[in-house]
Amino acid sequence: MRVRHKPWAKDYLATLPFCLNLEGFDFNKQYQNKNPLALEIGVGKGDFLKAMVFKFPETTFLGVELNASVLAVAAEKLSESLPSNFNIINADALLLMPLIPDNSVDYIILNHSDPWPKKRHEKRRLTHPKFVNEYYRVLKKGGIIILKTDNDGLAEYSYDVLNNYPFKEITFNKDYKGDAHFDAKTEYENKFTLKGVKIKRIVGKK
Repeated sequence: MRVRHKPWAKDYLATLPFCLNLEGFDFNKQYQNKNPLALEIGVGKGDFLKAMVFKFPETTFLGVELNASVLAVAAEKLSESLPSNFNIINADALLLMPLIPDNSVDYIILNHSDPWPKKRHEKRRLTHPKFVNEYYRVLKKGGIIILKTDNDGLAEYSYDVLNNYPFKEITFNKDYKGDAHFDAKTEYENKFTLKGVKIKRIVGKK
């Protein structure tokens, strides 16, 4: 996600009531309601999250983004209208996940994550086993992991990794048309679809 560095981003995010702080994050206090909880890791510029919070008002969303400048772009969009069913957090997912209890999340969503194509960068991929171990742990029984990507290599890698876990009903759509019910278009999806690039979508159920 290439966004020019915004020196004001962290200060701006700190002013937003819907932006959580990793320090002092209390999952049980924050998410006491019984609504389904969807965790989007890698919010990007926020098109997907903004669409989903309106499309599924009975679902609670938590958007996680490591890059504060990127998250600030998403936050500006989300600030235009404020439903009450979402939060965002500027955090490394590997630091956030241990703060989430076992069997507490209904959806893990990964949209157009950085593919980190070089072998030496494999551990940075959001579907590396060190991440998937945590995804599987926090998902409820029946919880769903959803990945969309334009990158063939990341799709194949992710599919192989997920098949090493006891997910049920793993599906791999190599030419996804955006027709799933629980979904919305991302900025990357719109961009690459116009260029004729096929979108890959992988879904697994715990």
